[in-house]
Amino acid sequence: MTGQGQSGSVNIGAPFAAALDDIFRPLTEAITAAPTEVRPQAEAKLAALKQEATKGEAADDSTVANHVDGLAALVPGAVGAVVSVFATPLLGGIAGPATQAVLDKLQGK
Repeated sequence: MTGQGQSGSVNIGAPFAAALDDIFRPLTEAITAAPTEVRPQAEAKLAALKQEATKGEAADDSTVANHVDGLAALVPGAVGAVVSVFATPLLGGIAGPATQAVLDKLQGK
């Protein structure tokens, strides 16, 4: 009977999850300060971005880029926070060419 009832979910580890929460905190705060009508969409984009980020280097670059671009469009005041999130070593490694192009666009490069 061993093995029955065990969950098939993958635990990314509390330290990694806590580190992601810390990294995303400025972005979370920017979304909290956003107009009420865009907050639910922005929070959903942020949740999806965090979920993709938990994959580390296996994260899909176009998905990450889409979420980053969507967040910036919904909450223009969060652009600085979005860019700073990807300046961290933990998330800088998942910013592939598509994400980098979006980040460059946000910075006016």
